[in-house]
Amino acid sequence: MSNIPAMFRAVEFIESNLKADIGVADIAGAVSYSLYHFCRMFNRVVHHTPYDYLMRRRLSESARELVETDKKIIEIAFEYRFNSPETYSRAFKRMFAMQPYQWKKQGSLDRRSLMSRLTLEHIEHVNKGDYLKPVLKAKDAFQVAGIMTLVKDDLEVVPQLWDMLSQELEGIEDAGKGCYYGIACYPKGWQERGYLYMAAVEVEPLDILGSALVVKTIPASKCARFIHKGRYEDLGLTLDYIYQTWLPKSGQRLASPFEIEHHGQDFRSPDNEESEREIYILIE
Repeated sequence: MSNIPAMFRAVEFIESNLKADIGVADIAGAVSYSLYHFCRMFNRVVHHTPYDYLMRRRLSESARELVETDKKIIEIAFEYRFNSPETYSRAFKRMFAMQPYQWKKQGSLDRRSLMSRLTLEHIEHVNKGDYLKPVLKAKDAFQVAGIMTLVKDDLEVVPQLWDMLSQELEGIEDAGKGCYYGIACYPKGWQERGYLYMAAVEVEPLDILGSALVVKTIPASKCARFIHKGRYEDLGLTLDYIYQTWLPKSGQRLASPFEIEHHGQDFRSPDNEESEREIYILIE
């Protein structure tokens, strides 16, 4: 899409002026678009209106400062161009479902609720095709067996976990029949301690006595299913879109801390640009 470079320049202008007194007309002028054409094109390419992106980024960066600095709430509110503490509190609660003082008190940051600074890679990724459009569906309960670990800063533990699972499954006939799952769980306080990740294979049932595999049953649930197409290292781009763009605009709410990757017949390899995996988030 030829408008991607211009819309990315608009994003960069916003990012450079989060604490400046700018409006949508200023952003349109910075990339030499008419106001009408700019708003229409930005929404199509970025999947946010210019005003929504500006506000969500201001709120997200202010949320970081609430946790990471000793600044007072009123000081942060005015720095990010909210005209009163009351206006800031109302906007903050709409986005994060809590007041600024509650956020500051809890002292942690959830990347899934903050609006990330969009990169060119983010914008190109969400404009590759329609595969990011979710399908809402009911998913039956299923049972998996696998290996789980805590993931914090070293993301290399995830591919290592899959290697360990492959070794454990050697010699087990028809193990999983191609139904492999990566299951992430974000327990309370995961921002400081890390999240849990399980590399698993579907079993029904499978004799795993004597192995190192842990069995877990995933209950029946209502899900939003997305397709991630591309390399594993780009999965974060899809997850950012799901949590930071689709979820708040959809009106849906998360029902559990689980995030499920399904590696089906269209999954080729972690480094293959054409590889596809299903991403399920559980919703109420």
